[in-house]
Amino acid sequence: MELQTDFYAREVTLQVQVTSLQDMVEAYEEVQKDLKDRCCEQAEKLERMEGEMATQAKTLDLLRGDHGKLQFEVSRLRVEKEALEKQVASGDATIEELEKDKKTLINDMAGTFEEGFKEALAQAVCENPGIDVSNCDSTHHIVDGKVVPFFLDD
Repeated sequence: MELQTDFYAREVTLQVQVTSLQDMVEAYEEVQKDLKDRCCEQAEKLERMEGEMATQAKTLDLLRGDHGKLQFEVSRLRVEKEALEKQVASGDATIEELEKDKKTLINDMAGTFEEGFKEALAQAVCENPGIDVSNCDSTHHIVDGKVVPFFLDD
């Protein structure tokens, strides 16, 4: 569960970063268009604008590289997420199978206990002929010298 929480936290962080990078790319594209419009209107500022555009182009290249790395990481994390989901599903199936085995063992133990109780009663009757064991039951116990039903809150 902790791995899944960490995974989701990392995925959300990466998605925020991807969105931020996309916003930055869109902003850059708007700036570039604005620069082209100004270039036509203000030819005398061309040299300064070209230097600024070169700097921004380098930034864009860096951002595109980072964006590509992040896209690769998102893809990798999606594959990892699918693998983890398969492991969780497999674990759930294993838990379900173990729960079935547990119930079977409990039922087997209860049956063994009941058989042992009946054998003990048979031995008591054999050793004490004429003894009445009709009130004896594996679900009863003795309270104040009497055989009474056993309740969980006793």
